[in-house]
Amino acid sequence: MLDRTKAPEIKEIDAVSLQVAEVSHLSNGVKLHIIKSETQPVVRLDFVFKAGKVYETVKGASDLSAKMLFEGTTNFTAKQIAETVAFYGASFDNNHGYDRSEYTLYCLSKYVADLMPVVLDVLQNPVFPAEEFAILKNRNQQNLKIQRQKNNYLATHSFTKLIYGEDHPYVFGYDEGELDAISLEDVRSFYNSNYSLEGLEIFACGAISEDVEALLIKELSELKAPSQMPGKVNFTANGIKDNSVFDEIKESLQSSIRTGLAFPHISHPDYHKLTVLNEILGGYFGSRLMRNIREDKGYTYGIYSTISPKEKDSMFYIGTDVNYEVTNKTIAEIRKEIKLLQDELVDDDELKTVQSYMIGKFLNNIATIFEQADKYKRIILYNLTPEFHSNYLTTIRTITPQEIQELAITYLNTDNLKTAIAGRKAE
Repeated sequence: MLDRTKAPEIKEIDAVSLQVAEVSHLSNGVKLHIIKSETQPVVRLDFVFKAGKVYETVKGASDLSAKMLFEGTTNFTAKQIAETVAFYGASFDNNHGYDRSEYTLYCLSKYVADLMPVVLDVLQNPVFPAEEFAILKNRNQQNLKIQRQKNNYLATHSFTKLIYGEDHPYVFGYDEGELDAISLEDVRSFYNSNYSLEGLEIFACGAISEDVEALLIKELSELKAPSQMPGKVNFTANGIKDNSVFDEIKESLQSSIRTGLAFPHISHPDYHKLTVLNEILGGYFGSRLMRNIREDKGYTYGIYSTISPKEKDSMFYIGTDVNYEVTNKTIAEIRKEIKLLQDELVDDDELKTVQSYMIGKFLNNIATIFEQADKYKRIILYNLTPEFHSNYLTTIRTITPQEIQELAITYLNTDNLKTAIAGRKAE
């Protein structure tokens, strides 16, 4: 019988075992990755095209193109698409990103056959109706105007410009009026040039029976796309020489701060170690930045640091919103915390707390088959080694205070920090 007066025994996690996909190379050149689990009668299908912002020749074309696929096909109107998906209690959405554009279907496994005709029609037979495009474009323009009134939007937009350069596709958001010139032909052209079978990865996970697997292989082998070759990446990294920028919003009582720098790619040997350094500095609620700037100084309700990996690059930054009068003090405290990591070894107790937290968070994030599939998908899309996640856990367990100090000295040079502030100037 369970004795609830005693705490559970603490066990050290040496390694984890994630499910590996069965990969089928279909007759049309598409790779289908299947991860099976009978835990729940649900299936998720991810169609991942090389059709993100990095392939744009006209700004905004990738985003609007991704959304326009749901606005009608040769066989279904936008209303019919939405009603069919809803009738089967399913979900079919798009997640448009910097490197890829992804279409995801969630449904009960017994309805896969019923939904595949609609899904495949959306992907390969969009008609790009002019009326719907005008509505969608106007909605995006209005949303941009609203977003550009927010401090955090402007700060992040300006910060990513400092890191990558004015016209780099990894820049967050858009300048005012930047979407005005885009045309329906620009959107249609982007689809025709970048939705390619050659660059398509399809991930299927969940309750996939033999019948469902056979159906997927048959249907997906007949999938066609307008382009046979992936588009060409249209950018070169060229950051701005200035180390700071200020976007003034005179009536604002707060300022949004973004400060950071370029970081090694996710495949770099130091990347896993840098995630531990980041966690200590500002990666969780008990981090040094939170304890100092939130709990001790009371400058903010929340502050964080994060590493943002892309397929071609990575970026580290710290973000917070503060009363405009303490903006400069907050930045000084951020630099102080970085300097402490460079000058003093992390205490063993603090490191053990962070190690336990990171391992526990990782385990919590692989609790479902869909979360495990996401880990596998990252390995494929970022071209990582199969041991990537096992190495991550090993690094967390074995990293030393000396290594953390060396990382802080090497990668967190405060002279190189880029800082963007949006808000009201302190008087």
